[in-house]
Amino acid sequence: MGEIKGVVTIQWLEPDVFLFIPDNEKPLTFIRPNGQVITPKRMITDGGSIPRPMWAFRSYSPWGYAPAFIIHDWLFHAKNCDLAIAKDYDLDSAGLTMGEVIKTLMETKRAEKDEFTVGVMMAAVTSRFARSAWETGACIPAPAAFNTAPTMEYRLEFK
Repeated sequence: MGEIKGVVTIQWLEPDVFLFIPDNEKPLTFIRPNGQVITPKRMITDGGSIPRPMWAFRSYSPWGYAPAFIIHDWLFHAKNCDLAIAKDYDLDSAGLTMGEVIKTLMETKRAEKDEFTVGVMMAAVTSRFARSAWETGACIPAPAAFNTAPTMEYRLEFK
């Protein structure tokens, strides 16, 4: 099992487009079971890229496993933007890492235990569709900070 700590702050920009903003004092951090540390930086996210018909099922929403989706999106962002952390990951290890975060959420009772869902999520993020996005995705820089308060902001803290 890994360890999740820190704060997840998401600001709504437009439908299905959100800005992840790292907390200066308590940044979201995932410590993998192998000891690797992942601390996402500011980026655009859509949460989990769950097909809309699947949203009807429990835990299959874009924010059902928010920390896992943020960590996974960060690894994609790092790859697409050629950041240093990207050298440590390929599509399969990024998918495995997302699975580790989901399992950690389940083991720490922040999410209902459901090994089937973990398997489905990991299969989806290592599929040929995901591979295409991994290999051809564009670097999308995060916008500058808002000058005014955002329309919506969501904050989760993991201790």
